[in-house]
Amino acid sequence: MLAIALGSISSPAALNAAPAAPKPNIVHIMVDDLGWQDIASHKIDGNAIYETPHLDRLTREGRRFTDAHSPAPTCAPSRVSFLRGQYPANTGVYHVMGGRIPRAISKTVPHLAPYYIYGLPVEEPTIAEVLKQAGYVTGHVGKWHAGGKSAGYPFPPDVGFDFGHTEVNGQRKICNDSDLWRPEDRIKNNWAGSWAQMKPDRISDFATDASDDPYQLDEDGRPFDKPLDMVLGFMDKYKDRPFFMNYCPFYVHGPFGTRDRKRLELYCEKMGFEFPTDSGTINPGMTGQSNPYYASMVDTVDWMIGQVVNYLEETDDPRNPGHKLIDNTYIIVDSDNGGYIGAPKEWITDNSPLRGGKMSSYEGGIRIPFIVRGPGVEAGSTCDTTINLIDLFPTFMEMAGAESDVDLELDGSDILPLIHGTSDQVIQADGSERDTLYWFYPAESHMTVVMRKGDWKLVNNLGVGYLGKHAGVDQQNGLELFRIVAADGSNGDLGERENLASQYPEKRDAMLAEMDAFLTASKVTMPYRNLKVATAEERAASPAVLELGLDEDRVWVTLETGASLAAIVEAQLIYTLNPKPFDTTRGHREEWLPAPTKISQGRVDAVMPPGATHALFCMRDANGFLVTSEPMPDLQEANYAVKDSTIVQDGYAYKPGLYALIQLGKQAQASASRAGLDVSALNDSIAKAQAQYVTETIEEQPICDAIRSLRGAIRDLKGTPEAEHPLINRFPTDPLF
Repeated sequence: MLAIALGSISSPAALNAAPAAPKPNIVHIMVDDLGWQDIASHKIDGNAIYETPHLDRLTREGRRFTDAHSPAPTCAPSRVSFLRGQYPANTGVYHVMGGRIPRAISKTVPHLAPYYIYGLPVEEPTIAEVLKQAGYVTGHVGKWHAGGKSAGYPFPPDVGFDFGHTEVNGQRKICNDSDLWRPEDRIKNNWAGSWAQMKPDRISDFATDASDDPYQLDEDGRPFDKPLDMVLGFMDKYKDRPFFMNYCPFYVHGPFGTRDRKRLELYCEKMGFEFPTDSGTINPGMTGQSNPYYASMVDTVDWMIGQVVNYLEETDDPRNPGHKLIDNTYIIVDSDNGGYIGAPKEWITDNSPLRGGKMSSYEGGIRIPFIVRGPGVEAGSTCDTTINLIDLFPTFMEMAGAESDVDLELDGSDILPLIHGTSDQVIQADGSERDTLYWFYPAESHMTVVMRKGDWKLVNNLGVGYLGKHAGVDQQNGLELFRIVAADGSNGDLGERENLASQYPEKRDAMLAEMDAFLTASKVTMPYRNLKVATAEERAASPAVLELGLDEDRVWVTLETGASLAAIVEAQLIYTLNPKPFDTTRGHREEWLPAPTKISQGRVDAVMPPGATHALFCMRDANGFLVTSEPMPDLQEANYAVKDSTIVQDGYAYKPGLYALIQLGKQAQASASRAGLDVSALNDSIAKAQAQYVTETIEEQPICDAIRSLRGAIRDLKGTPEAEHPLINRFPTDPLF
């Protein structure tokens, strides 16, 4: 065998074979809220207001996708879907307001959003984990918003990123590499960088060239930005290895302001404004791209992207001698959703000719800029094939040479052939051509299910009554059908102005049937109907709650039954583990989670999870109305600032969850004893918990102290299965938990 091997090595073919190309680097830049028409060279009307020379250059030197989409019209579901390679319908993260008890907007809004989780479960596989297994060093810098409540756990290092840097609403700051953070740079170590809110207002905190200014201007008059510095530092530290950088600038999301006075002056002049003397609205009553603050932010993020590209162009590639890093790096620039049009008091940007913007399922809310530059990418080329950010997971796998894995259950498809221009079709894992994409967005801003099939788009407005009477919307069934691409392949009704649902009923109904099949297969929770908006007959048919009951860790609710009453067809127990006493942010991270139930005639049962403090049954009757185990106020009566645990009157408070936690503690006793571990601390905690459990009157602080103590004692028994229980490790960064 040795002779054969040597012979093969010394063969002419082997001697002349080119060395295998090293794995390419992948730099993914997801700008926050960047609109489809915000890049100067992408403006359809040619009337560019914002200056984006670096993005324009990437467009000239790379490939632009004109029909790219985000998975959702808001940030959290899109970011989770990118990381997971799945539609929001399958990740379970539908919008940014998850982890709450479902409540109606008001007494007049006919539908309300269902319960949905807030962030990516830590056990779900991510693209970072897969690339790490393929030999990549992985890093995330900037906006996260893919974890639990308040953009919290799991953080980037918990889901496959070797390096993570992000700020969590000022409460929790994540950075796990002191080489990149450099404590000695104390003055410049501002977590959110130049995007951080200006104080006392947006015309009073411009960057200067002073040495003690954390945003010290460079020689070109650009403010220093710490997250950008971290990105450049990461690439420099790991340039001798294949790296994946997920760079998510906090720009161009609000607050809308700029530390770059020079750019603000530039755009005020371009737009015909005097430099502002107060921090109020600068463009009242105006539309279009008329906001100099926002223009300055687009200009700034363009410059930041340029700095990343410049570094790659100027730096030698240790893995590819004689070449720069840029020669073996894919740069992908996109956005998490469409551009934010703005609030009534201040117009922000304009997505025209597209309809709507962020928080809307029309094209303005989900069509995004998408540019790729990299090896094998034709300069100045375009691709008009419909793609989605969920496609990046399998595409990055292909770039990295990772083997496909059906167990990942990806919804996205590999689009590397489209990037290289060798195909204009998206081929799915089963070998078939993809012609259909879905969006599930059951949020009040635009409660919809959307389907794109070839040239056509179907919008199923689930909350038409809340949205109002849109022109062209069939108020009977809320369906809108648009021909996005014309028959000759040119742009069709991009503005979604002509509803063809009545004109093409066969097309409409066929697409609707496919949409319903997708929702059924995804097992989504659909929006509820609001019983307060029901007819008298519908209210009379909805079963009333008779009694709440509990026994040890079992909880139940009984309801009216009868031939004239609608049955309960769906139910969840929604519970929380961390009300205010367990949360250092004074309840801002309170998060509600789902537990399974058993539905029987006139009764719904569940087992309370260990450590749960409050719970509520959310049930759907046969007519689609929400029935809760106790009455809940609408958001006009108690807005989102009011924590759900303070609203529930009964909530099966503390006792059932404490009982379940005690049982988990007893299981831990047995496991620890078998392993020869000291259980004295656990014994003390169980005794304290049992004493609280048998008290007739609940006193919040003592019972919370007992729960906290028992959780900690179980966690401390490392090596036991009970110590790894996810519900006692749910909030690992909060010392009160």
